[in-house]
Amino acid sequence: MPSPADAPSILDLIKEKIRLNGPISVAEYMHIVITNPTEGYYTKKDVIGQHGDFVTSPEISQMFGEIMAIWFFSETQKMGPGKPLQIVELGPGNGTLMIDILRVLNKLKYKPDELSIHLVEISATMQLMQANKLCATHRETDIELPHNREGETVSGIKVYWYNDLKKVPKNFSWFIAHEFFDVLPIHKFEKKEKGWREILIDLDESQKLFYRISAEETPSVKMLVRPPLDAGDRMELEISPRALGIARQLAQRVDEHGGLALIADYGHEGEKGDTFRAFHKHKVVDPLENPGESDLTADVDFSQLRVAASMAPGQDNYAIVVGPVKQKEFLERMQAQIRLEVLLQNIKIEEDKEKLKAAYDMLVDPQKMGERFKFMAYYPSAMDHVTSVTKNWWTKKLLDELTILIRRLVTGG
Repeated sequence: MPSPADAPSILDLIKEKIRLNGPISVAEYMHIVITNPTEGYYTKKDVIGQHGDFVTSPEISQMFGEIMAIWFFSETQKMGPGKPLQIVELGPGNGTLMIDILRVLNKLKYKPDELSIHLVEISATMQLMQANKLCATHRETDIELPHNREGETVSGIKVYWYNDLKKVPKNFSWFIAHEFFDVLPIHKFEKKEKGWREILIDLDESQKLFYRISAEETPSVKMLVRPPLDAGDRMELEISPRALGIARQLAQRVDEHGGLALIADYGHEGEKGDTFRAFHKHKVVDPLENPGESDLTADVDFSQLRVAASMAPGQDNYAIVVGPVKQKEFLERMQAQIRLEVLLQNIKIEEDKEKLKAAYDMLVDPQKMGERFKFMAYYPSAMDHVTSVTKNWWTKKLLDELTILIRRLVTGG
């Protein structure tokens, strides 16, 4: 058996696939780059953070995860006790967000036997990184179990890892998808005189990858580019079948078994068509250059996630979909400014205070992450007649309650 060092590069694999079968879709290209077991992007270490290719909101400030936890907790109070609770995170990165959430739940007096963590992660490398950060002990599990790794935090909370959302137990849950949907493979389409055509990846005469337009309708055009996904006057369109399927699963689980889902990602509401790009060392680079060395991403089309999750009342398994709202609005209405003030009061070193202010500014500044990053929530359909979530996330009463809650939680830092 050849060693990983002898395995062909991702670029060689892609070229050979094109030579044998012809041009491939952007979705297939992304899938190969992301999931290759030896050279795939997420098999590498340190892809997140200052020394990686991108920085996420939880890496910028602990306030992000804390505010998210408070949102889940406050909304759950409308449904009842919300215990026992499963927290399910899709694509948990390096585990920072979950650590911040657990810190809040500890202050809210959640006990280890009332809470379990379920992480959906396809990369064994990332699973191990997360386990080392979250758990006091952990191990790989037997192949016949639905989860392939399990562990326990220092406080005794059980943690489980899965490679597919379908394997996660179906119970009352908080579902978190933070910067998850933007890396799911997309098909790219362009409208021509004779209708929609798919943008494919091919080899030119010099054996270099390049984009080309399909001469005819591909199966993906026929299957995906249909109302309402092709609504409007856009000439370019990006659709992720995987994203639509997962959004549908989240809606069904929330509606059938209770809980909430919160999606937070870079995205738009159907007005953009060409957002596919790559990041390497925090700079935008050509997605077709050096596959496996850069983070491939596309902005999330929240209008498509709404279509996937929503169904007409009276049909089975539909969610109430709220949002998207801009990150600036979400954090400020969730009283993040109060949390900032308390943290600043507890910091003695002026340089550290300036760093914290800069981190908060990065999260809320419209020119940085404040407007490009958005939040969308799924509620059970049963909440339609007991709450006004379909109209407004934040009533004055809720804001007053949040202010009291945050001050209570952060007393003493």
